[in-house]
Amino acid sequence: MRTRSRTLLSGLRVRITLIASVMLFVGGVSFPAAQENPSPDAPVVQKVEPPNWWVGLTPQVMILLSGKNLNATRASCNLQEVLVNRTQSSASGDYLFIWLKLDPKLKSGTAVCRLTTPRGETTFELPIAARKAILGRNQGLAPDDVLYLIMPDRFANGDPTNDEPKEFPGSHDRAKPRAWHGGDLRGVREHLDYLNDLGITTIWLTPVVKNGGTSDYHGYGAVDLYAVDPHLGTLRDYQELVDAAHKKHMKVFFDLVPNHVGPAHPWVTKPPLPDWFHGTRQQHIDSFSPMKGSFYGHSGGKKDVANDPFEALEDPHAPPAFRKNLTDGWFFGILPDMNTENPIVAEYLLQNAIWWAESSGLDGYRLDTFPYVSRKFWSDWHEGLRKIYPRLSTIGEAFHPDPTVTSFFVGGRKGWDGIDTGLTTVFDFPMFFAMRNVLLKDAPAGAIPNILRQDSLYPYPEYLVPFFANHDVPRFASMPGANPAKLKLAFGLALTLRGIPEIYYGDEIAMPGGEDPDNRRDFPGGWSGDAANAFTREGRTPAQQEVFDYVRTLLHLRQEHGALRGGKLWHLYADDSTYIFVRENEDEKIVVAFHKGATDFDSNFSVKDTPAQGAASFEMLLGSGKAERTGQQLHLHLPAESLSIFAIH
Repeated sequence: MRTRSRTLLSGLRVRITLIASVMLFVGGVSFPAAQENPSPDAPVVQKVEPPNWWVGLTPQVMILLSGKNLNATRASCNLQEVLVNRTQSSASGDYLFIWLKLDPKLKSGTAVCRLTTPRGETTFELPIAARKAILGRNQGLAPDDVLYLIMPDRFANGDPTNDEPKEFPGSHDRAKPRAWHGGDLRGVREHLDYLNDLGITTIWLTPVVKNGGTSDYHGYGAVDLYAVDPHLGTLRDYQELVDAAHKKHMKVFFDLVPNHVGPAHPWVTKPPLPDWFHGTRQQHIDSFSPMKGSFYGHSGGKKDVANDPFEALEDPHAPPAFRKNLTDGWFFGILPDMNTENPIVAEYLLQNAIWWAESSGLDGYRLDTFPYVSRKFWSDWHEGLRKIYPRLSTIGEAFHPDPTVTSFFVGGRKGWDGIDTGLTTVFDFPMFFAMRNVLLKDAPAGAIPNILRQDSLYPYPEYLVPFFANHDVPRFASMPGANPAKLKLAFGLALTLRGIPEIYYGDEIAMPGGEDPDNRRDFPGGWSGDAANAFTREGRTPAQQEVFDYVRTLLHLRQEHGALRGGKLWHLYADDSTYIFVRENEDEKIVVAFHKGATDFDSNFSVKDTPAQGAASFEMLLGSGKAERTGQQLHLHLPAESLSIFAIH
């Protein structure tokens, strides 16, 4: 998150000066300028959110109209089954909220609704469609899954015609690391076979909603929450991607950001309500907490990857002043913070999530900046979402190294505040920090079981998402102390520990990359004319192929052995350089031996009263280690910097 802030500070701050030139209303349902009453004071509707809805989805829908002179005195719709419950306009008349009650007898069609103001009349339309069959849609996570994180702009260019949309001149330039590079949704769809063959079951795309600037390729500066960014394609392209993934028995996760929008969003200059945001563009606090790390006993030493003090949120003794910057501040002083305590804002954001889920059939949400949003909002949001999509999964980003902190945000338990957030799971940032420290900073291998011993803090630790890289930190392969063997060890841990692992695009071919934006390079071969195509065996270098083969072997081994996907994890042995554990289910027992030492490991240790007790033989599944049991002792030989996997018979 700190890393992403540098992108935002350098890119988004510049765009603040351009807000006045941004179109006030983008996406959604548009209307011609000519209205029934040509008076300059007549009401004009320029945008409808949501742009459509579905029969039988919800008992009511809240419509946000954007335009001018929308101070309606009367509103009605042509369909008897669509009734106006109430309306609320902004003081300026630029916005009008309309709550529509949808009768259960409503059938598909188009509701034409008429607005009457003291100065005239106008209409807007709300298409209402039948829902698609539920089977195969909105599936949620399962222990068998493996996530693959993609930044669509940096993965593959399937449609060069959308590289530089007319409304964003000068935005496309592959030579500039912060410009748009041309990757898109069609490019992702065209490479699903590559991911399927690798062993990926679920793709997570960084936000695909429309952004507002020439350097918003990352997707976190939204200006329209109901439109796909034109650099990436269209809503139809997104729907086709999800459909294609489902046909290959793959899933798609949508990156949702209820915490904030981009500084170029039209709401920033003209908010729908005075308290639509926490603060205003002219007067707001930022997200930096005034607390020092030493408050909770942390040293002041420089960290490669910093994190915010979410301890203040988890701490029942922290006063509100300790939390306010985190929950109410504009992200790094730049991104406008949504006032999710306002029930109308909360309703808008829930409806937006429902709309995307219903429009595409997506399978889950990755929830950005999860701790920065109020827990009450998340609880209500999840409750509303699960009434419609009970299987839909959510993964929260809680960027922190301490399991006592990250576990505070998961659902299935109430915190000190009596709130259950409803969140399915979190990314296992504590394991991320531990793995990098063990492999790159000489931390003892015992740091891994030290994180695992705290799994009891989570209601469902088997749904945690272990990983060693993402789009906000330097690439593992470019970190000081990294080498190909250590990269393989990182994959070995991430893909054999408990949980549902995540892989960052390109790490399977050891892509290099420093701090943002260097960690977001284009995948080689995703563009016509690239010097090499790493999507194919022929296009990979020997070094790339070595890592790719290793990852693919691990992933397919995980597919073949249920114990590696969902089995109980037991510790066997740990010291400074070695961690050995067992994964066990009803059908099999598997030993995973991790050794990061620069010399071979030879040791005997007792396996009495462990799942390895009584083993007759050990079948090598991966690696070149050797294992044999003598009495109650297990003798292991492990090569330097290696991972070995054995099946116990």
